[in-house]
Amino acid sequence: MALEGLVDWKGRPVNPKRHGGMKATMFIHFLVVMTNIGNIPMLLNVVSYLHGTMHMGIADASTTATNLYGAICVFTLLGAFISDSYIKRFYTILIFAPIEILGYMLLACQAHFPSLHPPPCDVANRPDECAAVSGRNLGLLTLGLYVIPLGEGAVRVCAAALGGDQFDGGDPRERRGKISFFNWFAFCISLGGLVGLVFVVWVQNNEGWDLGFVLSALAALLGAVVLLAGLPFYRHQKPRGSPLTRILQAHACYQT
Repeated sequence: MALEGLVDWKGRPVNPKRHGGMKATMFIHFLVVMTNIGNIPMLLNVVSYLHGTMHMGIADASTTATNLYGAICVFTLLGAFISDSYIKRFYTILIFAPIEILGYMLLACQAHFPSLHPPPCDVANRPDECAAVSGRNLGLLTLGLYVIPLGEGAVRVCAAALGGDQFDGGDPRERRGKISFFNWFAFCISLGGLVGLVFVVWVQNNEGWDLGFVLSALAALLGAVVLLAGLPFYRHQKPRGSPLTRILQAHACYQT
């Protein structure tokens, strides 16, 4: 029996026995673990980087970290709009995941090359002698920091929606599977955050921020590759077109 509105990767009606279910969501869960290994440590430890390496004041560094989290929330709306209106959720993830990886690599390059960040100084004891990041280097820092939420916001919202598409809410058995998926989804967020806060933060603080950002990029890349491997098993929701267009059409019909 085919499910209405859902297709496989070739655009054919899905077969519930071959597509969807827990076997498809395993790839999505892996993606969630990998992306949170990278982004949760960055969000929670970035103040240390901005203050200690870029010599920003504590207030400015804290504000920037808060803005990053807000940017992720804002960009989830963009990802949801694109995936619902124009592109399948799976392909939206594949488009925006490299954008997130690009952000990590920009930060890694800036942290690695001395000419791209302020010279080392004693921030704790002699803050007046420390020059904060400025000019083009500040522009590079801002670009890297805000490219990551652009990619992560879309990946985050589309991963949850793609997982929900793998189950038929009208089937009691699949409905239980859908509930189980979101329980495991929350667990994977916590698992990724735990691994990241234990391992990636240690690397950032002891081996260098450049290596820490590279590890975050590699984790996101590995998650995207594994997600791609599950392509034959997914159920895809067909885009429905822009809701703004439908609202304007309904308004035009009402006027006439």
